Amino acid sequence: MTLPGGNASAGGSPEPGTAGPGAAEPPAAAAPPVPAAPPDGGQAGGSGQAGQWGNGSRPGPRASGPALAGHLGGRAQEAGTPWAEGPAWPGDPARPASAAGPGDLMARPGAGWASPAWDARPAAPPQPGSAGPAPSGPALDVPVLAVSAAGVPSASSPAIGTEPEPAAARPAPPVGRRRLRRWPFWELALPPLLTLAVVTWQIQGPSYWRDEGATLSAVTRPAGDLLRMLGHADAVHGVYYLMVWAVVRIFGTAELVTRLPSAVAMAVTAIAVAGIGRRLVSRRAGLLAGLVFAALPEVSRYGQEARSYATVSALAAVASYLLVRVLNEAPPGESPAPGGADGPGRPPDRRRWLIGYGAAVAVLGVVNIFGLVIIPAHGLTVLLASRRARAAGPGSGGVPGARASGRGLRRGWLAAIAAAVAVASPVLVYAWQQQGAQEWLKPPSLSMLAKLPNLIGSPFLAGALLLVIIGGVATSRAAGRTAADWPARLPALCLPWLLMPPAILILLSFVHPVYTLRYVLYCLPAVAVLAGAGLAALGWRTGLVALAVVVGIAVPGQLNARRPAAHGDNIRQADRIIAENRRPGDAVLYTGRDARYMAAAYPFGLKELRNVALKRTKTASATLAGTYLHGPHLRHRLMTRVQRLWVVSVGANRQHLRIMAGLGYRLVRVYQTSDLWLSLYVHRSPPRTGLPSTGLPSTGPPSTNSLSTGPSSTGRGSAR
Repeated sequence: MTLPGGNASAGGSPEPGTAGPGAAEPPAAAAPPVPAAPPDGGQAGGSGQAGQWGNGSRPGPRASGPALAGHLGGRAQEAGTPWAEGPAWPGDPARPASAAGPGDLMARPGAGWASPAWDARPAAPPQPGSAGPAPSGPALDVPVLAVSAAGVPSASSPAIGTEPEPAAARPAPPVGRRRLRRWPFWELALPPLLTLAVVTWQIQGPSYWRDEGATLSAVTRPAGDLLRMLGHADAVHGVYYLMVWAVVRIFGTAELVTRLPSAVAMAVTAIAVAGIGRRLVSRRAGLLAGLVFAALPEVSRYGQEARSYATVSALAAVASYLLVRVLNEAPPGESPAPGGADGPGRPPDRRRWLIGYGAAVAVLGVVNIFGLVIIPAHGLTVLLASRRARAAGPGSGGVPGARASGRGLRRGWLAAIAAAVAVASPVLVYAWQQQGAQEWLKPPSLSMLAKLPNLIGSPFLAGALLLVIIGGVATSRAAGRTAADWPARLPALCLPWLLMPPAILILLSFVHPVYTLRYVLYCLPAVAVLAGAGLAALGWRTGLVALAVVVGIAVPGQLNARRPAAHGDNIRQADRIIAENRRPGDAVLYTGRDARYMAAAYPFGLKELRNVALKRTKTASATLAGTYLHGPHLRHRLMTRVQRLWVVSVGANRQHLRIMAGLGYRLVRVYQTSDLWLSLYVHRSPPRTGLPSTGLPSTGPPSTNSLSTGPSSTGRGSAR
């Protein structure tokens, strides 16, 4: 008899359309060999899924239909009978042919295990002297299995009675649908859950520092006062302040409460990092990239900070992931189905993902305008993708319509970016008007460039990750897997993302200083994606050993990020020192603008002292820290209204000595904690006025009374 896709077997009755018993029996064509499982356990078909074949449900080759079931059960299948319906595997429920998805190995004719793309080659012409044409029957878009002499089923070419379909008429499905039909929950959940667990571990260990004091100074005022303040200062952080304002109103100002949004943002970043690695390379690369990201000390450092930088990193990573989807879901040369890629009434995939990408970039710019510096990096990625599309055009033997698809990609990306910048433009205008508040930034220097590896955590950790990437590239080249392990889209996305934002800000800083390392924290996910690809290229065993080495190098940095002074200032300890040693009527003098935010951090020390230099409170002046006196007016207040004075300095600042010279103050004691210096002075004689010392304005409950007139400095400057 003739098995589907095979020739007449000896001793069987001839099937319709085959040669009779008297005809010469041609030699049987050799059945295609059954592909062997990859030696490293990866998924055949280029999906990179370890130990899974076809649709990932069972290890080993899989076939659908009674052709295989009949072979296993010892019963023949009649020619011409539609066999796509029936058990896909012994014991599985019946499934019609229409239910076969693009992720199923046997969903399309000629879908080979060894190639990542659908096999679009037409069937070979019949050999001379063959048994004749196949019996007529319904045209089924399913594969036919031939049974070899050894009794092993194997995939053959088109279905019975179907004409070979030209390769150009059957485009390859999107990479995302072909390779990523199933993402096990543990792979999806492990990177973000691990990142969240690492970041929240001892999240209350580090003390608030000056910038977090600025956040608390902004969010502890009424909403109307906060909006008024954003019109004068720190509009660049306005959306973040509003978000934290809502959290603080419900849960209070404890470190866990104010820092938890940043920790969650880092977990979201880990999801995006894993997704990018998975889409560009493989499941293994995505998982390892997410684990590397969780291990980086700077992830914990800024995930435990009540500032916007972790949120900016999450939005940049999500925008980059959506850009990958734009490039993946509509490959050059593929035409969307009528009515859209997902059926009538729905837009094509590219358009839908471009809308999401534009929205992510818009929110990124609204949260922090420095996040928009990622736009040139993404622009270079899109340009490289469109050039690859041009190279794949008909003139070079590529896919028809590829050039038009590249032009459409560029136009769609430009439209999305234009819309995003338009949405973020009000914040850009306010930030430009408040650019004088960034006067603390310094012009570029060699020491600034030398600190670039600190973005990763330490020079040792940066060197280890670089070795992992180099080792992965070398291993792939030696094994001939460079194209699979390091696809062109991977460096085209990650290298501009990593290098261009710091370079752009440093160059602009020669004109006007706008660069500091934390402004480009959102480049860190690109390092994790590249490192994940390097680890995946090394193989499971070597990759896991290398990951363990990276984690071991990162542990000291993780522990250091949880010290009380890990953020630079141990305001908590300074506040306790003052709370234990202060007396009623004590006043405080802050030297330097940054020190003025400290009083908002904790409620038990600095906040209870009277600010001797304060002219107008933060609420009355609609600024972060209020407005301040200086010169003769400050000296007059020091002579007449203060008996005991605490001077708070950041570093070895001696600015107060010039102000207090000749006023009759005596230094009693000096305290140091981290980079903060607390100096206690006592006036040699009582104040020469009848006004009590408690008449000074307080940094605690706001008062709108102005106690003095004259020249003043403003506290409206932006936090760093």
